[in-house]
Formats: sequence, structure tokens, C-alpha cells
Amino acid sequence: MTWTGEYFGEADAATATDSAVTAHHVFRGIEASLKWGSADSGIQVVVGVKGSGKTDLRRYLETSNPTYVLNLDADHAYLSLNAANIREPSGRTKNAITAILLQEFARRIAESNSTSGTMARALKAALEVSTATLRNLPGAIDLSVPGAKIRLADLLRRDDADVLQVTVDKLMTNVLDALQTRRGAIMIDDAEDVFPGIVENPRFLEGVVRAVSDINVHSGNRIHALLLIKHGLWRSWYENQREYDRVKHSIGFLSWDHSALVELIARRICHREGITVGSDGIDVRSLWSRRFAWSGDFEVFTRFCTRHCVSGSRDIVALCNMAAARAGDALIGQEHIEACLGKYAEDKLYNLNADYGDTYPDISQFVERVFQGAAAMMTGTELAQMMGSRALLTPAVDRKFNRLTWYANATQERLAKIMYEVGVIGYESPRGPVHAIENPNLSTADLLSKDALFVHPAFRPHLAIVQASPDAEQ
Repeated sequence: MTWTGEYFGEADAATATDSAVTAHHVFRGIEASLKWGSADSGIQVVVGVKGSGKTDLRRYLETSNPTYVLNLDADHAYLSLNAANIREPSGRTKNAITAILLQEFARRIAESNSTSGTMARALKAALEVSTATLRNLPGAIDLSVPGAKIRLADLLRRDDADVLQVTVDKLMTNVLDALQTRRGAIMIDDAEDVFPGIVENPRFLEGVVRAVSDINVHSGNRIHALLLIKHGLWRSWYENQREYDRVKHSIGFLSWDHSALVELIARRICHREGITVGSDGIDVRSLWSRRFAWSGDFEVFTRFCTRHCVSGSRDIVALCNMAAARAGDALIGQEHIEACLGKYAEDKLYNLNADYGDTYPDISQFVERVFQGAAAMMTGTELAQMMGSRALLTPAVDRKFNRLTWYANATQERLAKIMYEVGVIGYESPRGPVHAIENPNLSTADLLSKDALFVHPAFRPHLAIVQASPDAEQ
């Protein structure tokens, strides 16, 4: 048969079937640390770069442990909240957001066909009680909307914190009573779509995180609130934090390593071929041999594949799908993967704007201008010097990007750190290559002290990077 570019399935979990999500899922440790199921504490905010599997994780949790779920994402942005003009402290904002989230949960679950009549009536009653209380605060409620909704900006302009706290406490009690012994979940993905303007307002994001934390603390294991955000959005908050220390214990980071990526492709072959996974797990090498051909060591071949993955799961699936289409009727070999790397590198470069463009506008274009023809390997000092010589001290580049705040206010050392944050630069460690997805909290001083930095292999073909010697290749 001739393979298509979709042999290994969808790169985006948002479009996958429930059965595919379950079959494809690779455990990476974070699942056991989440506040989910019977747990009454744990990770509640999941940070990952675009394509690292945030939506896959969310959907896997839903399918593996069905419960009453309110999903808020790009396709379900019910709240109609605009964060752009909210400048209140996060502590004040969190109570209002908590009330909005609990109200929306009560409304949507009550309207669900899977909800019993008794529960639906109890949830509607909880919603009506909280709305009636807030109705006594002129401007706090939009009565023109069916069911009425909280006007966040108007409510925050009022000095009625005590009334709002009482409303939240009562609403939480009533919702938990309505659920009886059952569990619920509030899952927020695509925060930029759910809360427009949040990218420019790190304080508002802090308020959302604290609201998620409050719901989790006060509901124990009865309601799980989970927020999944892009790495770039988290980074903007981290650099402009006010009360970050209050919630940092509840934040976890999605990461992928070589073995997890290899397992993912094996699981997708398994699912595509209809192979039943036994209690002993899967034979990764055997499954790869069904669709790949290699000479020499299997580990060397698979590392050649995974070394080009910047963000994780979406990258390896996209690259293997491209190679499958290139191979046609043949087994996929290294030559087919190599033939795809030029287009793949171009895609990865411009995809930087998707994850980091809100925080660092035109970041793809900056990388393209500054790294064109650069060396693959360098020290931390050399990287900072390159940011000076190729950007700050090059008039054409400086004029192009000086209109952007992130660039105009940066030193060459700060620009070097940004290159690490967005995944263009990694460093060599005793355990192998390390990138920001694995170590997001590396300090600028530690980065600049490194003796072995490298440009990520995924970007090198498009940037015409001068390759390192074979022994030094990452």
C-alpha cells in the first residue's frame, strides 16, 4: 500500500477520537502528580510549549476517568471575559473568577443530557441563589444574558469584597451538595481564547491560577480545577509575578524525553495496526520495524529522529507523517526523514510565533535574521556576543526590531536567555542535551556560564547552520 501523511495519526489531539487518545497516550510522570481522581492535592497548573501534549493530557484524563466536566477552550469560550483592562491585584480578582467558574460549571452541568433531574435542579438552585445575591450589587450582574452573568470589570470596581466572598463560599457549598457523592472538573485549555487579553496581563493570569487553587483547596477531591497554559504565557507571568510563591507548588511542566517519543510512535503503530496491548506492555523495537527500516543500532536511528523534536509529541508525529508520505510504498528509512528536514525546519521556525509570538512578537523573524549561517556550537559568552554583534550592533536588525518592547529593553545577555527560553538554544549536560522544556528555570547566569551550547538541530537546515563535527553533534 502507499502510505499517506496521516499514517501515524493526528498531530493535534483536539481532533483525535476518544479511543485514539487513550491508545496513544504515553505516561510521563506528571499524571501521578495531578490533583485528579481521589487526590485532594497536587499539580493544578500544567505548563507546556505548543505541541507538547496539553490537550492530549486533558482529553486522556476525561476519557480515563469520566466525571462531570466543564471544558473551557478555544471551542468553548463561554465566559466572554476580557482580561485586557483588568488591573486589580490578583487576590481581589481571584474571588470574582472563582464565582464565575463555579457559576458556569453549575449552569453547563445542569444543562447536560447526562445529568440526572435531581442534580440538575440542585445545580440550577445553586446558580439562582448566587445570582440573587449579586443582583443586589448594581452593575455586578448582566441581566440581559439568559441566566445572567457576572460583569467582572464592574464587580471589581466595587468595594464589596465581603459580599463576593460570602457568595463564593455559599456557591461552593451548594454545588458540592448538588454533586452529592459524584465528582466534577473544570478544565481550562487555550487560556488566551478563554480570557482574551490575558497575554498582556500577567496579573490577571495570576488571579486565574489563584482561583483554580481556591476551588481545589475548598472542594478537596470533589471538584478538580485544572489549568493548561503555554510556556510563553507562563514565562510572561513568571517575569512579572506578584504572588507567584503562593501557587508555585501547584505548577507542573510537560516534558518529553527520547524514550517517551519512541514509545509514542510505537503506540501509534500499534493502534493503527489494531494490535492489542498485553499486560507486559509493548515491544517498541518490534513495532517500529513494521514501518521503519534501519541499518545498525536501533537506538542510533531513533535518536536521529527524536533529536529534531523541539516541543515533543506533535513534532515526532509530524516528522514521521512527512517521512511516511515521502517513503510511499517503502519502509521509512533515514533517507526519507532527511529529505523532509528542510520543510520541517521551516515549519518549526515559524511555529515559534505560535507559542511565543504573544510574548515575543516577531520572534521567528528575529531568529531567522540573527542565526542565519551561525555555528552550531558555542559557549554562553559567545552566544551573548552574537546577540550583540548580529542584533543590537547591526543597524538593519536593530531598526527592524527596536519597535518591540521585548527587544528594545533587552541587553545582549537577556536576548541570549530568550533564545534558550524559546527552544532555539540548548546546552550539553552529563545526561545529554537539555532544553528549556526540560529545565525552564535555568538562570541567565547559569546559561552564560555554559561551555557547550548548541542550536537545536530542528532549526539548522532552514538557518543554514554551520554543522559541528560528528562527535560534537547534538
